[in-house]
Amino acid sequence: MSWMGTLLGGGVGFMLGGPIGAVLGVVLANRMGQAGGSALGQVEQKQSVFFTATFAMLGQLSKADGRVSESEIALVEQVMRDNLRLDAKARSLAVDIFNQAKDAPAEFMDYAQQFHSAFRRQPQMLVMLLELLTLLAFADGELHPEEDRLLSEAAALFGCQSDYARLKLKHSGSGDVPLEVHFKTLGCAPDASMSEVKRAYRRLAMKHHPDRVQADGLPPELLEAAEARFKEIQNAYDIVERHLKQSGPL
Repeated sequence: MSWMGTLLGGGVGFMLGGPIGAVLGVVLANRMGQAGGSALGQVEQKQSVFFTATFAMLGQLSKADGRVSESEIALVEQVMRDNLRLDAKARSLAVDIFNQAKDAPAEFMDYAQQFHSAFRRQPQMLVMLLELLTLLAFADGELHPEEDRLLSEAAALFGCQSDYARLKLKHSGSGDVPLEVHFKTLGCAPDASMSEVKRAYRRLAMKHHPDRVQADGLPPELLEAAEARFKEIQNAYDIVERHLKQSGPL
């Protein structure tokens, strides 16, 4: 049985533990009148943690500015449809998790800490979650101070501060991405040499290649997001390489 089949086929929330397991346990209990029971394998457990944490943290973030706007609700549907490509059953479960987490006692960083514990050895997963959360924060056209504070705390916990700075610029609609941001995407300083850029690119390409992600046992729903991240790295390298060939390092 797939991870989603296991998730929907029996109450597994309590087996995940922590705030993620708690919110999932309530959702499954409301759906099936039970919680706990079905065993998850190691890979299935991580897939369930990602799925639940994503929509629980989206629920918490959506109310960070004091209200849940229609655009934020619409964006949740867009994330489910376009980013994760969830089927009808999975979308229904995601909505239930989102709604339950909005009013749950656990806070945004409680979910972030459990997610980090599960994926601290897979930084590409941390970046993907941060990408989805940043997208939601900009759903109403601006980044509110409280949303920025929460996302900054999560980025610091994940060790992704530079990624968060890049994502804010990406989603702000402020025009073309500056050259410096492409250097940051590669993890390089603006004065990096061509050889340093090549080494950084090869290291990132190996870590974020979709085949590597799949081999790590990540959910199939994440592969498209992994491919988008890989293309972003490739694009940054192409732009930086072209710049260095034309004029040398900044």
